[in-house]
Amino acid sequence: MQCQEITFSSVNSEHYGKMITALMVEPDKIGPHTGVMLFTHGWGGNRFQHQDKMEWAVDRFDLVCISVEYRQSGYDFDATTGMGAYQPYDASFYQVFDVLNGLRAVLERQPSLNRSRLFHYGGSQGGHIALLSTIFAPQTFAFVYSSSPMTHIDAKKHESAGRAFAPYELSVRNIIDHADLIRCPVYLEHGTADSNVPCDPHTRALAEKLESLGKDVQVKYYAGGEHDLSPTITKLDAFQAMAPEPMQARTNNEQDDFLAGNIITIPCGEQTLRIDWSQPACDVNLFAWQ
Repeated sequence: MQCQEITFSSVNSEHYGKMITALMVEPDKIGPHTGVMLFTHGWGGNRFQHQDKMEWAVDRFDLVCISVEYRQSGYDFDATTGMGAYQPYDASFYQVFDVLNGLRAVLERQPSLNRSRLFHYGGSQGGHIALLSTIFAPQTFAFVYSSSPMTHIDAKKHESAGRAFAPYELSVRNIIDHADLIRCPVYLEHGTADSNVPCDPHTRALAEKLESLGKDVQVKYYAGGEHDLSPTITKLDAFQAMAPEPMQARTNNEQDDFLAGNIITIPCGEQTLRIDWSQPACDVNLFAWQ
């Protein structure tokens, strides 16, 4: 396998892009079966958080693995420690675009990659971003896997963000509100003793909503597990237990949103988010509130 870092320009609030860094682990040889798996870190984490899972998966499942260090966290916040996050914090909006634009960057760099095998794993806020990615780009992923995920901005995370959110801003970050828009299979896991992102109002509530909608969802609860699933199991062991089946069996037979240049609309109460995937990654017109 080979490891390298890439940088790319992602959409910003101004008419210039935000430079983003990503860690990429890839097999020595790229073939017609080689897919891509995103690994998305948590709040205040960095691009190296899931390197153990990336290195475990890359050759076993013929994947290019990429971990995008989204804005306002990790080394973007503290260039020395690579830990922590800004306040005010955007809390999974621009960060979703950063991660999806990282996937676009890889697909543009290596156009021979198998676009039917696009997968996404994330934990905590990374799990939130992974789930939101299936709403922002609903025709793109063969499956998404979220570990101990946030599913909405609860009071604790609202305080940590250090900013106010308008009702439409909370809505666009609420997976449960938009669960009907999810089209790909969803794999979930959560520790029942999680004191950071409590299991019941987040994963259990989402799993029940997805099941009620007839969505393809599988969930594993780790009794007594905290946010990192310890002491019940490690995140790596949990990943190794759950990930092989979907990585071997799941494909997406639709043209992905990026290649199709799809326009996505997400109603959020008084405003609607419009995403135009035909626009370049750093273009201010990539999305608009209407």
